[in-house]
Amino acid sequence: MLFKRQKTDWLLILVVITGAFLYASYQPNFRLPSTMPADFMEPPSSPQLGASEQKIAQAYWNCLVDNIQWKYGFGRVLPTDAPADFSLSVEPPAVAIEDAATRARYWRKAQHLWALPNIWKKAYEWDFSWTTNWIQDGGDALHRAFQHLGGN
Repeated sequence: MLFKRQKTDWLLILVVITGAFLYASYQPNFRLPSTMPADFMEPPSSPQLGASEQKIAQAYWNCLVDNIQWKYGFGRVLPTDAPADFSLSVEPPAVAIEDAATRARYWRKAQHLWALPNIWKKAYEWDFSWTTNWIQDGGDALHRAFQHLGGN
């Protein structure tokens, strides 16, 4: 009795829709681990500088974990120049006074490590943001379309 209306059809449809919704909501998320990889820290030029270099490297790694990974997730390319968030000013002042050369050196290390998949931790989590992301994406597309119409 194919295509014959049954009383349980609505239940089967509800189960299929619920299953598809749950399947789409259980997403893999990639996060940087809080423990700094050994490759991130530059080898110190002298043993006396080892402890301070360790603190500086850990502070920059914490900055990547706390600030940068949320803007540039897994699979994205980091910008050439370090953003303002990549700074020791967000860390306790006892770490060190920020040096532009050191900041640039650790940004280059971050750019190199960012592309390595073994640096990231993969975890499956419930994520329902896909249900509303299309609104933001559509709004961005409309904004770009109207900018082109306006000649900007």
